[in-house]
Amino acid sequence: MKVYIVTNGEYSDYMIEKVFSNREAAEEFKKWHHISNDIEEYEIYDEPFGPNEGEKTMFIRVQGTVYPEAVVDIRFDIRRELIRDCTLRRCAGICSYGKTAYTIFKYIHVPADKWDEEKYKAKMTRALYDLAGIAKSLFA
Repeated sequence: MKVYIVTNGEYSDYMIEKVFSNREAAEEFKKWHHISNDIEEYEIYDEPFGPNEGEKTMFIRVQGTVYPEAVVDIRFDIRRELIRDCTLRRCAGICSYGKTAYTIFKYIHVPADKWDEEKYKAKMTRALYDLAGIAKSLFA
């Protein structure tokens, strides 16, 4: 079963206005209350929150170092593991080493049956270069 959530505002003013069981009612509410946010659609599950115990996944992490002149040392960490904590399914970040360099990283868990090493290496490398652009702007 799906629910349709009408939200309003943005950033610190972001809030849920109403939750509907059908899209038509949500659209009608949104129209009459002059709300510009998109309607969010979510699937409702009856099982407990969080990943299933023993769900097999592949873990891929890409890391690099950004200096003012270049991105260097792109490294991958790829291994099979179990998800134990749903908060660790995906993460990205930039760590500072003074003003001389930044370490950038991104990691995700991918279901083992959808794993394609070359595809995910390329995808993660692109994501790393997006983070590198942000890190390079911090040098300015």
